[in-house]
Amino acid sequence: MRNLILIIGTLCVVLNTLIGLILSDYTTLNFLMANLSLILSTGIIYWVTFTKMVIGFKIGLTGLFVFTGIVRCLCVALMSSAWENNAYIIAAVSILFFELVCVAGVLFADKK
Repeated sequence: MRNLILIIGTLCVVLNTLIGLILSDYTTLNFLMANLSLILSTGIIYWVTFTKMVIGFKIGLTGLFVFTGIVRCLCVALMSSAWENNAYIIAAVSILFFELVCVAGVLFADKK
């Protein structure tokens, strides 16, 4: 299962890179940010498989992180090159913050 997560994540990054190299409208910034987003999502999901928690929480967090990772990846893929007043960047950073709060909550609850 763990290796499957890494393989799927790697394939998504390779596919996104190929799409970024083929499509001229897909800017370098967008596909690099989308690759970073895919790598972060893969890392977070891979981390969930190693934590010592109830299987129901693992399944729920994995589903949540897959969904938020897809939404975050779409946000950075669709964003414009301007960093100022960019709603897509704000959404992607907010989603990443939410994911990090979930991870911190799991770490905090795991210590109790």
